[in-house]
Amino acid sequence: VVWRRDGGKCVYCGSTENLQLDHIIPFSKGGATTVENLQLLCQKCNLQKSNKIG
Repeated sequence: VVWRRDGGKCVYCGSTENLQLDHIIPFSKGGATTVENLQLLCQKCNLQKSNKIG
């Protein structure tokens, strides 16, 4: 569902390589593991985001 919604690409940069599921509101900050709180990010963008919200 997340893959289809996000078009199979990183929501930040549009990359289609090394994709990972990311919590929009980090799990460490109380974010739920729900479709609404997950997004696709490439590894580079996910590492840059770290545990920030967004």
